Amino acid sequence: MHLPIKLLSFAAILFTAVAVKADTLNFTLSGGGDTFTFTLPSNPTPDTVVAGFSFTLLNTLINDEGAGFSFSSDLTFTSLSQGGGLMFDLPGPPATSAIDLTGPQIYTGSESSPIFSATSTPFVLSTPKGGGDFTLSIDAASTVPEPSCIVFVTTGLIALAAGARRKFAVR
Repeated sequence: MHLPIKLLSFAAILFTAVAVKADTLNFTLSGGGDTFTFTLPSNPTPDTVVAGFSFTLLNTLINDEGAGFSFSSDLTFTSLSQGGGLMFDLPGPPATSAIDLTGPQIYTGSESSPIFSATSTPFVLSTPKGGGDFTLSIDAASTVPEPSCIVFVTTGLIALAAGARRKFAVR
């Protein structure tokens, strides 16, 4: 009689651990009549690094919410020693069209190992030419169970059920 209660308790503990938060963050940049969104890991691996200055993530998928299309661009994040901020090129002509914003440093850690965090207060970034402010919000992506955790828990539950069946079959 005690074994089913123990099994149910153990299963309940395992299932509470299944909802593992993925370390993915959603970025929303709004300003100048545009809204751009992109998703990054909270601890990305930079493709290029200039120590003490900036790091770049190559070919990041950016959604232009207002225009309704997506494009790939290199995202460059600068450190406080350079004024902080971010920059990326816009698709199409003119080839020099870019979003180049200055403001607070958006990440912690070093340029070779940056860490982003979800924020409750959006960052306010400005174009160097004073063309208006942009707001950058960083939100945690929704909680998603990781497939490896689900497989691990399922395998464990099957093993527990097989063990319990054998124990009851012996009686």
